[in-house]
Amino acid sequence: MKKHTPKGLILTALMMFFCVMSFAQSNVDSPYSMFGLGQVRDKTMNTRLRGMGGVANAMWDKSMVNPGNPASYAMVDTLAFLFDAGIYAKSSTFSTSTLSETAACASLDYVTMGFALTNWWKMALGAQPYSNVGYNIVTTFNDPQVGNCAELFQGEGGLNQAFWGNAFRIGKHFSVGVNASYVFGDSKSTTTLAFPDSTYIICSRRSRDIMTRSFMFDYGLMYQGNLSKDMVLTVGATYNQKINLHGIQTTFIRTIEADDIESLSTSTEYLIDTIAFSRDKNASYAMPHAFGFGVALQKTNHWKLGADFNWSQWSTFARNGVNEGLQDAWNVAVGGEFLPSSTSISGYWTRVSYRLGGFYGQTCLNINGNSINKMGLTAGMSLPVPRSMSKVELGIEVGNCGTKSDNLIKESYVNLTVGLSIFERWFVKRKYK
Repeated sequence: MKKHTPKGLILTALMMFFCVMSFAQSNVDSPYSMFGLGQVRDKTMNTRLRGMGGVANAMWDKSMVNPGNPASYAMVDTLAFLFDAGIYAKSSTFSTSTLSETAACASLDYVTMGFALTNWWKMALGAQPYSNVGYNIVTTFNDPQVGNCAELFQGEGGLNQAFWGNAFRIGKHFSVGVNASYVFGDSKSTTTLAFPDSTYIICSRRSRDIMTRSFMFDYGLMYQGNLSKDMVLTVGATYNQKINLHGIQTTFIRTIEADDIESLSTSTEYLIDTIAFSRDKNASYAMPHAFGFGVALQKTNHWKLGADFNWSQWSTFARNGVNEGLQDAWNVAVGGEFLPSSTSISGYWTRVSYRLGGFYGQTCLNINGNSINKMGLTAGMSLPVPRSMSKVELGIEVGNCGTKSDNLIKESYVNLTVGLSIFERWFVKRKYK
């Protein structure tokens, strides 16, 4: 039997820890990340599922870890160890009816691993960003008493999540699973008010820093039924538990002096005085509960089709007991995967999996009566690594979010994702002749 020492597991765990700590979030640039927790990531974690429009509630594979529904871990190959990691690069164009601006960012995207404890009990570990905050907005207005005013809104940071998942096989057709996620991170926001027409009124700034450390839980259920010898129908459901995230909020209100009031975001600033300071050790976010439902049909080693519906009650979201006026969010997604031949030795490209998908949904934001919706098309492929069961995953997403109505901002973006999916046989007896 091929043996793997605990030292290998420890090394893998350390790699995952350093991957978690290296998630970069402040380079995300979107004006819509100033609301709520920022831009909350979709629950679809890996590159493979994103290439299929993000369907995850009923998707499973023996060689894939799918945190979107923890019940899917039960189908992981009993003799395998799975490791998956990905990076992404995003290019966005933000436009109004009169202006346009571009931004780009890149970061480590996710890391997961999965393995079997018994034939009926499988486990998974992983991490990814939970939400991203990154914006820099300057607005101007006129006050009859003081003249022109400038207001600068800045934010950076976000939340990460590290999860521990377990799934259990119940009989021949059912499986259940649970993810326990540790959510942590810092979010910083500042609001600066300046008066360019007056030399007697100094600038004021409010800075707020929230450090979050808490746990979240989500649950999954799957049913599998064979329609024929090689045709499988899967129905999946997920539930995210309503919970409070706890943290520490530090607030400063200061007066400052800037070299160039009209370019607050880049000018040199000088602190004059601190007007107020507070530190709340009982800060909290009232997180919403969420439901998901999905159905998938697959022909073994040939193709998959899936459809999802997800809903989250963001209208109940509150920061320190104050409802922030968000709306309930929902989205639908469809997608599929096609593999010409899983055993062909005549051509490399016949062993490549090809994917297409799309999604449409309503985000948790409603600004001036305008719902901020998001839609996109996706594509991807899996490139087999020679002499190995591992694969290189490629994905692309082209979409838009928001609207130009009522002087709002529309984001058009292209997101490229590259993942490495490692599949190893760990518990196989070797025979030598």
